Amino acid sequence: MTVLPDDGFSLAAEFPDATHEQWQRLVEGVLRKAGKDAAGAAAEDALSTALEDGIATRPLYTSADGADSAGFPGFAPFTRGGRPEGGSVAGWDVRQRHERPDPARTNEAVLADLENGAASVWLAVGDAGVPVDGLATALDGVHLDLAPVVLDAGGDFDAAARALLGLYEKRATAPRAALGHLGADPLGHAARTGRHADIEERTSVAAELAVLCHTTYPNLRAVSVDALPYHEAGASAAQELGCSLATGVSWLRDLTAAGLDAEAACGQLEFRVRGHRRPVLDDRQAARGPPVVGPGGRGEFFFFFF
Repeated sequence: MTVLPDDGFSLAAEFPDATHEQWQRLVEGVLRKAGKDAAGAAAEDALSTALEDGIATRPLYTSADGADSAGFPGFAPFTRGGRPEGGSVAGWDVRQRHERPDPARTNEAVLADLENGAASVWLAVGDAGVPVDGLATALDGVHLDLAPVVLDAGGDFDAAARALLGLYEKRATAPRAALGHLGADPLGHAARTGRHADIEERTSVAAELAVLCHTTYPNLRAVSVDALPYHEAGASAAQELGCSLATGVSWLRDLTAAGLDAEAACGQLEFRVRGHRRPVLDDRQAARGPPVVGPGGRGEFFFFFF
């Protein structure tokens, strides 16, 4: 969809409209110069590229290739975003990741990022980053009711989550004002490390955190469904999405068994997939993810590049 500026000026206004058939005839001419004889749709197919998972990229996409109805931002099928703000500046969350183990240096970097456009903090804690007992130092000066804090603590997720919750209490941040994500991802950690011995205990602990967030901290989520372990193991875009959905279903079972209803359980999930730096694959992942996240689209779906 093209939205004209307020003055109605359009760069294409002085050019005659072109049809798809005209473009195909131009393609036919190019193919003939290359010694290939193809006409119409066959000419267009000759320029298509086959990718993994049975996906093919075509040489030309127009508005006619879009879905009949993408809905409105914040409403099903959530193709245009999970929030009413949509793609506006206020609808984006610029989240910077920090992995330095030094709490003081991490704090300097966090404050600099927040002062220069970042909207939230993504903090590696435990073996992967800041020590759990250094969390308060790393977040010194951060307004916890304004900047969401997202934890990534691997196997230390319970200790890191309790430390962050304690920090909210110490700084007198009202439970309803606390923003962020506790980052519990025991299934992803098990997939990454191959350690499954205590997985049931760890998922039970994560479910307890989810119940606590739902009942006491309404703007906190507890559970991450992260596709990075599968991405790093060589999964294709469709395989990443499939693994994420299977993990999400597993969490719905665990969270509903812990006492949450389906909508509340979906509200505790944050899905993350990695961009492949291939626009067609990225667009398909971004479009396919939100509609399948859950009842009411309450699960958050993040899409980002590494």
